[in-house]
Amino acid sequence: MELFLHTLILSLSILFQLAAAVYALYLIKVTKRRLGWILISAANFIMIYRRVSTFYILCVTGRNIHIASEVAGLLISIMMFVGICTIKRYFVGVMDAKDKLYQSQQELARINKSKDRLFSIISHDLKNPFNTILNFSKLLLKNYEKLPPEKMHDFIIRINRCAEQGFALLRNLLLWSRYQTGTLDIDIAQINLNRIVEENILFLSENAFSKGIEIANKLKQQIVICADENMLSTVIRNLLSNAIKFTPRDGIVTIESEENNEGVILSITDTGIGMSKDEIDGLFDSDVIISKQGTEREQGTGLGLIICREFVRQNGGQLWVESKKGKGTKFSFNLPFLCSEKK
Repeated sequence: MELFLHTLILSLSILFQLAAAVYALYLIKVTKRRLGWILISAANFIMIYRRVSTFYILCVTGRNIHIASEVAGLLISIMMFVGICTIKRYFVGVMDAKDKLYQSQQELARINKSKDRLFSIISHDLKNPFNTILNFSKLLLKNYEKLPPEKMHDFIIRINRCAEQGFALLRNLLLWSRYQTGTLDIDIAQINLNRIVEENILFLSENAFSKGIEIANKLKQQIVICADENMLSTVIRNLLSNAIKFTPRDGIVTIESEENNEGVILSITDTGIGMSKDEIDGLFDSDVIISKQGTEREQGTGLGLIICREFVRQNGGQLWVESKKGKGTKFSFNLPFLCSEKK
């Protein structure tokens, strides 16, 4: 019985000492510290050697060993193992806290960058249409009785065009700020794609008419898809507006759809100025927003396409572009037919 008790105590001591030694080596990876844990592991392996030597003395030579000493050794082994486990939990907690702090810093930097971008757009781009509106409205007020009808008509057209540009920009800014702050609600439902397209064609018909651009809607009458109606309308409106903006007079903008097993692909193709490969590569870079004037010096901020990409992504699709310099541009995005259980 005494031999069994000695053997059990030594076996448990060796087991806990070995676990502590291996765990100490593992903590080098967790804590990124080497020397300390190597020393602790080496100390444990030395203790294991002592336990094995004691076991050899006990079994081979038959010499008596003081059991109280070995019980103390077992307790030390257990305490060593528990201590290393506790230290590991502490380091893991510290590292998790550092990761969360880093993520928070990254999120704060992203929000600050978005805020700076919004202020930049407001200070530089939003004031331009209002300056035009104010200047031409002052001219109308001051020279109302002297101006010929055709000149007044030209002023009114300019005022209307700038008001539409300012309104479109303001709407995009509000949507982008709500999306960035997480206050934009997403309501996924089944909607008729053709209805949304027709509504936005009607909304932008005056822009197209002023440039003599034809908008050809080649969609079927009933295409039911799953999306947030406000987001989808924003995407189509921005893509249509860009197509009109970068298409010269008497051009054509075509809206088509293609159905497959996964859903529908909507494409908006123009006969406009097109883009180079470098322009396409930087098109959706949210860190560097490039504003480009249209064929008749229409203003923009470059924010619309970034909003389109994010809104399409939120609705379970992807947005891509095909274009060649001087040969027009084709924007396409895909959306599911029916709402999935997840949504």
